[in-house]
Amino acid sequence: MASSTAVSDPSGARRLGKVSMVMSVVGIVVTVVIVIVVVAWAVSVANRLVSDALDSCTYIYHGTCYTDYEYVGTFGYCSGVKSSAGYCYHN
Repeated sequence: MASSTAVSDPSGARRLGKVSMVMSVVGIVVTVVIVIVVVAWAVSVANRLVSDALDSCTYIYHGTCYTDYEYVGTFGYCSGVKSSAGYCYHN
């Protein structure tokens, strides 16, 4: 249709070309805006998850979150992670 239109109606073909160009630019702009919105949303959700996880941490030992710790000494039993100072960190 476009090729027959171009031959029989040069001004119509130019108009279709302009409309096509405008629609392409609008499509690119819409895509960029959608990508920015989705990335911003994903970063916000990730920050909220990290913040919630850190808020529930009572104790952090070697970068890991634990809700409780107790002193068990050098030879005491530990169901979690034992520090060199004799503290047992666990959830």
